[in-house]
Amino acid sequence: MEEVRLIEVKEDIMSDNDAVAKSLRDRLSKEKTFLINLMSSPGAGKTSLILKTLEGLKNELRIGVIEADIDSMVDAEKVAAQGAATVQLRTGGFCHLDASMVEKGLNSMGLGEFDLIIIENVGNLVCP
Repeated sequence: MEEVRLIEVKEDIMSDNDAVAKSLRDRLSKEKTFLINLMSSPGAGKTSLILKTLEGLKNELRIGVIEADIDSMVDAEKVAAQGAATVQLRTGGFCHLDASMVEKGLNSMGLGEFDLIIIENVGNLVCP
């Protein structure tokens, strides 16, 4: 009987994402920029919380906002109307942002320009 050889090919599918996330954490720490990632179901009040936060802290902190949505810019327009630097990330069907998507948003903003960056992640009840 021939011996069966086992070859492990399993690789953590999130390893690339984790590496990008670590790099982002290091950059944020170096720039002394605090990042909040809000994630909840649609209608939970993420945008309302961001608007109240801007209202209360806009004179104390330099705040930037990254808005993520599958296909809408409604929330980004509300936030921008409050005078906050805002970037819209259109995910085109993705249920949430991964580290590479966040990196694109942060790169377009310039980390050193902000004390606080708030991400409004995609609100979706369908995704795990």
